[in-house]
Amino acid sequence: MISFGKNRRRRCNMNTLEVLTLVLVIFAALTYIDNHHDKK
Repeated sequence: MISFGKNRRRRCNMNTLEVLTLVLVIFAALTYIDNHHDKK
């Protein structure tokens, strides 16, 4: 069983892999939105 308190505390102290993944997802979303606007 996973305790929610542990997960809540971990969210403030993310490891490097989580930060890189988050940045990659944001960058991919922004690129997709930008490309979508250019086609219109």
